[in-house]
Amino acid sequence: MATVATTTAEKKPITDEKLERKQRGRVDEKFKIFSGTANEPLADEVCRFLGMQRGQAQITRFADGECYVQLQENVRGCDVFVMQPTCRPVDEHLIELLLMMDALKRASARRITAVIPYFGYARQDRKDKPRVPITSKLVRRRCWWTTSRNWRCPT
Repeated sequence: MATVATTTAEKKPITDEKLERKQRGRVDEKFKIFSGTANEPLADEVCRFLGMQRGQAQITRFADGECYVQLQENVRGCDVFVMQPTCRPVDEHLIELLLMMDALKRASARRITAVIPYFGYARQDRKDKPRVPITSKLVRRRCWWTTSRNWRCPT
């Protein structure tokens, strides 16, 4: 049984069914979500909430550990989101993210946004001792450089 409330201006009843948000499938062909292998269930849950399919990409590893990424669909002119946390093993997942972003750039995606739910190098965000790198800044700049069309990177 739905509860009924009235508004003061028009005195029309408002039911709970109208207040609930209905999910509809996206029909926007220029919006895509891809995922690496680090957390595919998270990307599937986000895609299910948005009512769309996850982008198709082939990600394989060679015997020596090299990563190979190939996109299985057209992304020309699309706004693309890549979901990939950098959880353990951090370096493998980070390289996978960079390779996927580079493949999207070379496939002429309009805009590429990396969604990183867990950023593995976040603790290395400042120089606390002499002769140590600021690794989080390096990773951020590398992600930016991978998708940029010009050479200047904001700091």
